[in-house]
Amino acid sequence: MVQTPEPHTYELPPAAPFSNHGRTKAAWVLMWGVCLGFLVAGVGLILANDMVAIAGAAVVVVSVILSVVMRGMGLGQPAPRVPEETANKDWYSA
Repeated sequence: MVQTPEPHTYELPPAAPFSNHGRTKAAWVLMWGVCLGFLVAGVGLILANDMVAIAGAAVVVVSVILSVVMRGMGLGQPAPRVPEETANKDWYSA
């Protein structure tokens, strides 16, 4: 018995996702900076040393700011370019 396929009631997204899977220099700086900052802050909390804990929090804040600046310089994930005709269209609906 041959089955006839039903017509598609959906459309594919306008562009394929990026091939770097988010592995950019800005993402790596953010990841390592946050990990290091939380490690330093945790050691500061264990030792009950407020200055070390604050320094760890400062490392986290600096790494977030540095990552945003690096993305602005073009070292991060680029924003997807969506054609004008599909910018306001919900591609899940038919």
